[in-house]
Amino acid sequence: MRIRTVLLLSYFIVILLSITLVGFVSFYISYTTMSERVESAGLQLVRQIENNMDNDFHSKRNLLLAPYNDQTYIDGINRYIEMNDQEKFQFRQRLGDLYLKSFNVTPIRDFIRFQIYYNNGELLSSSDARKPWTPSQVRNSDWFRETVAKDGEVFFSGSIPQQADEKNAEVAAYASSILIRDYSNPDRFIVVRAEYRTSLFRSIGQNDDLSLSSKIVILDENSRMIYESGDSTDTGLAAELTDRVTGREGKFWMNVDGDKMLASYTKSGYSAWKAVLVTPREEIFGSLDKIKTTVILTALLAFVITFFISVLFGQRITQPILNLYKTVNRIKRGDFSLRVKVDRNDEIGRIGMNFNAMQDELQMLIETKYLNQIKLQEVELAMLYSQINPHFLYNTLDSIRAMSDYYKVEEISIMAQSLADMFRYNTNNKDEIVTLQEELVQIDSYLRIQSIRFEGKIVYRQEIDEELYSASLLKMTLQPLVENAVFHGIERKRGKGTITISVSKEDSRIRLTVADDGVGISDRRLNEIRESLRPPIQQMNEPRPAQENGIGIANVYSRYAIRFGDRFEFHMDSKKGVGTSIMLLFPPFEE
Repeated sequence: MRIRTVLLLSYFIVILLSITLVGFVSFYISYTTMSERVESAGLQLVRQIENNMDNDFHSKRNLLLAPYNDQTYIDGINRYIEMNDQEKFQFRQRLGDLYLKSFNVTPIRDFIRFQIYYNNGELLSSSDARKPWTPSQVRNSDWFRETVAKDGEVFFSGSIPQQADEKNAEVAAYASSILIRDYSNPDRFIVVRAEYRTSLFRSIGQNDDLSLSSKIVILDENSRMIYESGDSTDTGLAAELTDRVTGREGKFWMNVDGDKMLASYTKSGYSAWKAVLVTPREEIFGSLDKIKTTVILTALLAFVITFFISVLFGQRITQPILNLYKTVNRIKRGDFSLRVKVDRNDEIGRIGMNFNAMQDELQMLIETKYLNQIKLQEVELAMLYSQINPHFLYNTLDSIRAMSDYYKVEEISIMAQSLADMFRYNTNNKDEIVTLQEELVQIDSYLRIQSIRFEGKIVYRQEIDEELYSASLLKMTLQPLVENAVFHGIERKRGKGTITISVSKEDSRIRLTVADDGVGISDRRLNEIRESLRPPIQQMNEPRPAQENGIGIANVYSRYAIRFGDRFEFHMDSKKGVGTSIMLLFPPFEE
């Protein structure tokens, strides 16, 4: 990933996290604060509605208690059954006038009508010409039984039964009724019932603190809807409130037809009716939605600004690094003529100046040391191809002289022929890369001579995959390793010794192993040899011991390490009294 891309992503991530964190925290705080305020305000409003409703209900109750102010009305109730028709008519007239006067003296804007019933269901008086229910209908009605059960407490009813001939009559929204009697004669009483419009609730709903989308809902004692503000009635809202409005007061969120709403409610301790305020979520958190939109737009704007800033500053930061990268590639290809252009004094400019200085020093080092060392290694390698170990030559000549004393003509012939083959192979400088088969022929000649010298002490084995005889090797790979096995392993061992050459395929590389079961090497000496096997570039300034005047293990290691680098592996293992094993693992030579 390019640095410019990393910077761009970093800017985006930082700004995204910052805006997201600030937006989330601010939105959460605003949401929580606003929610708490709205819920508190909702409860205060419904408490105010409940208070206004209770005050109005108290006033209506007091109007219904008008007969208690005059004992003659109570006496009339007690002896109504014993009255003659004229007395009954006069009593009904006076009772009706009393309530007409009460409702007219204290005007009630939502008042529609009143009826007065005796305990047997007989209609005593009414404020309009409405056709009365039969006594049986009155006695069996829910409101009458509930009023009697209240035993002197006012009963507020939201279910107003309508008679068949009242299609054109004004329908009441609710009614209040009370039982009036002399406590000394409880079986004789009257029930006064007054019916009202929804004017009270409409006036309550015209509160300046209410939003346009909010609704006021009034539920009676049995959670039946009495009033719902607004132009339309929502049946889903009524069903939701009926199930969930319980307890003295509370608040909850609900979903109605896919819209989320907050409902705050209180229950009147006087009438047991519930006042509910329903506010849509959009009405409450509409401003928060604007904040959310503003945050999103701000984030988009920040991303655009970030993009231009990252491009502008990223180019200023990455362009010098890109120039430095191009210069490194030129050096990688061997071109040391290009220098990094330095036109700034910050850290990147200092890196460029130091890189130019390093490049100058590296070029001088290569020209004065590395190239000379390579030439020197080439000369040494050419000399090694044309020479043979003097110690080996002297011993071979001594053996030839000794055998000639005994006139062993056949052995002298074999050694002379093998020695000639080896000289011919070593002095042939035409190819540096040879096949495994050619190397094995050389090793056969070498070991024939050594077998004659050591009188059959050396046992030679090959474990080679058939298809690898044509594999390529560097010339003089096997002889230094086999020679090391002969002189440092088998020669010092009592009795016979075995040298095994193994060549196999390991994944996509060639595995070559030369092992012997000779005397082995001590751990200290083995560590010294391993320490000396380092890349050639690290060995250029190290002096070579005077005794290293032949091709040895270090030379084989260096030649393969120079050619293959990290793709080449070299392992040398040995144990005193057990033997030594040298393994080379390298890729095939390119054609």
